[in-house]
Amino acid sequence: MLEFGRILMTIQELFIINLKDYRKLRQISQLQLAEKCNSSQTYIAEIEVGKKFPSLDMIERIASALGIESYHLFKNEPIQTDSTDRQLTPVQRQEIADQIYSSALKIVSQY
Repeated sequence: MLEFGRILMTIQELFIINLKDYRKLRQISQLQLAEKCNSSQTYIAEIEVGKKFPSLDMIERIASALGIESYHLFKNEPIQTDSTDRQLTPVQRQEIADQIYSSALKIVSQY
């Protein structure tokens, strides 16, 4: 058991907390994470409620889908939420690029 503040928790509980926090930070649903991991939403849900625990291979796939190293899922410290820790999905990058392009066209067309 690990001490997190005053609460004692198991490795599995710590993994679950970090998985949920990173998934929410990345704004990824259970279904989206499952698709990225070539798994099912049901399996991800079972992991998040503690009914199942993933294999090492699945832990690597989850970490990759979240854009982190797998050890971050076991760290006993708060997740950094500043902009340097965030990673955009390809869809988010494209949306931002499209917005920048559209704004640039508006500015250029004014002159």
